[in-house]
Amino acid sequence: MEYWIEPGVFVASRTVFFISDQTGVTAETLGHSLMTQFAGEDVRQLTVPFIDTRERANDLAEKINKAARRDGQRPIVFSSLVHDELRQIIRQAEGLYLDIFDAFVGTLEAELGATASHEVGRAHGMSD
Repeated sequence: MEYWIEPGVFVASRTVFFISDQTGVTAETLGHSLMTQFAGEDVRQLTVPFIDTRERANDLAEKINKAARRDGQRPIVFSSLVHDELRQIIRQAEGLYLDIFDAFVGTLEAELGATASHEVGRAHGMSD
């Protein structure tokens, strides 16, 4: 949504992407929770699931870049991508990249003394 602040000058809403190599529920849930802390922000929200190939990651990076040009400001990208290569492609786009795994995996690896598997879909195999 765009709105005019004076003739010839408009402010476009910022785009927020929720991206994942699965359904996108994790990125959406955390991203929505965080964005509610900024109630005055006018945002356009897009969930982009199943970014599981290099081609899809490159296409998404271009969409992020287009949103940056259109909005006149960096999109915010909440990511739950597992594959390092795909994360790197998106990280190089013109958005503020907030990676859920970067935020927590390193700390968990240090605490557990183990290395994360970086396997897609592992949450579906967790037991209650």
